Amino acid sequence: MKKRLVVFVSVFAAVCALCFLPLFNAAGARALPDFRDGSPGFSLLGEAPENSARSMALIDAASGRLIYAKNENERRGMASTTKIMTALVVIENCSARETVAVPKEACGTEGSSVYLREGEKLTVEELLYCLLLESGNDAAVALALHCAGSVEAFAELMNERASELGLENTRFANPHGLSAKDHYTTAYDLAHITRAAFEYPLFAEIVGTKRKSVPLGGVPDGRALTNHNKLLFNYGGALGVKTGYTTGDGKCLVSAAERDGLRLICVTLRDGLPWETHRTLLDSAFADYRRAEIAPPHGIITDIPLEGGESAFITAANPAAEYVTLPKGEGFYLELEAPESICAPVEKGAVIARAKVVCGGETVYIIDLEALRDEAARRKSLWEIIKEKLFGKD
Repeated sequence: MKKRLVVFVSVFAAVCALCFLPLFNAAGARALPDFRDGSPGFSLLGEAPENSARSMALIDAASGRLIYAKNENERRGMASTTKIMTALVVIENCSARETVAVPKEACGTEGSSVYLREGEKLTVEELLYCLLLESGNDAAVALALHCAGSVEAFAELMNERASELGLENTRFANPHGLSAKDHYTTAYDLAHITRAAFEYPLFAEIVGTKRKSVPLGGVPDGRALTNHNKLLFNYGGALGVKTGYTTGDGKCLVSAAERDGLRLICVTLRDGLPWETHRTLLDSAFADYRRAEIAPPHGIITDIPLEGGESAFITAANPAAEYVTLPKGEGFYLELEAPESICAPVEKGAVIARAKVVCGGETVYIIDLEALRDEAARRKSLWEIIKEKLFGKD
């Protein structure tokens, strides 16, 4: 049986209300699933501004939930935005400091190029800059061969990673994005690939770099690279990410931006005016949504009766601040779920209760509450041991 405590917090009184709550913990806090399969759950989905994209998805990077969408599950070619997954697979399977001797097969690769020379040596990190800033198809092939031995084997690694991310509408045939029969994704899937890539600081650092120099034929700083993402140069809070274009796929763009703690990822496929579309969508989302603080560290704390311990109670609380993305103007309340009692021993950090954040009658976030200290079992007296032997436990 569980005890339940419900606390209502309005948008305007949230901070004040939390100051008076003996509330609850966040180490191990987690966002609820993004409900990809259509199962019931809280939705951030709003009405997107008019735009020229054939397919579009804008997500909250923290939770993965859709904010704006348009034909988001329609399979399309993705051109050079493919290289986001290429970078993710390389970062996860290679050391940034590894040296790559450029193979003959990479030189002269069709399409955009950084003009790699056979036998020249660059690090994996330097090739990633060539891949993500100048969109070098030759760099994509060099990395693929270094990582997996062949383009085909590397494409399989890409597909395995897509499967691990639960992406059922994505398939890769190459690491660079030149149009191919079995090479496609959706705006929604590509947003989640980008979300996964941003978990790696190296990826975030590279896609957020405006200009970089890497060696050319052994000459340090001989190859000057400039990021093709215009938003990095003229949109406040822009973080990257990647452009793409082929005749067959049209103009594709993935962008990311952050303001006031709210990070957004936007994807458009086959869009004649990608820069205008992304500015409009990002501006609208920043105007309509906010990253709300649910509780400061130890802002959610509760005492649970302890049976068989040295103390009468065990305390659980959140050691870290907790945040959730909500539409502006929407209130929320906190609902605590905890057992009526818990038996010793209890280890520090054990999840012994949880707090739900409820908005519009739906749970939007769950915070696991952990024990703040170790609680050993109390030593039994001789009489208690004899009584248990004779009469059994109560």
